[in-house]
Amino acid sequence: MKSIAGFVSAMHELFALELDDAERWRRVGVLLPMLLDDPELRASAKDWPTTQYANAATNLLFYEDPECKFVINGLVKDPHAATPIHDHAHTWTAYGVIEGSERVLRYTIAEGDGERAVLAPAGEYTVAPGYVDVVPPHEPHAEIAGEGRTVAVIVRSERVGGFPQNMYDLASGRIERRPGPTSIPHSL
Repeated sequence: MKSIAGFVSAMHELFALELDDAERWRRVGVLLPMLLDDPELRASAKDWPTTQYANAATNLLFYEDPECKFVINGLVKDPHAATPIHDHAHTWTAYGVIEGSERVLRYTIAEGDGERAVLAPAGEYTVAPGYVDVVPPHEPHAEIAGEGRTVAVIVRSERVGGFPQNMYDLASGRIERRPGPTSIPHSL
């Protein structure tokens, strides 16, 4: 797919620059519309399977870069599907919506000791097609899909699933560590 090849090339150029992580990932967010706006990718997204959150999350894996380690994932949520409040551990994430909408809830850790945390709301907004959200490491957040199917492309600083991420229980303050989404290879 031409858009993937062009995006990977642009990512290599970006990773060759001497930038701090925050600026690099801000720029990844600027590049993400290369994928979101591609008609061929949008057409293929109609056939992507749903990724479920029953016991463990999954992501479709479209590409993993052997040199820079970033990955391109797909995510498909059923109507009203919700994630637990979670973070992405040490990884950066750029998330762009292709189809549908969802509500994103952001939190800060008001106090915590590594086993428990008191979370404070830090923002709530609705994302729709074309919207790009960049999530820095260790930032608690949750997503709740809207009325229809939600389809997104995710670019991560590395493949998740092989190390623990934090899941936060808002009521009890308990933090549970478990692996992030399992990547399921998927051809475009």
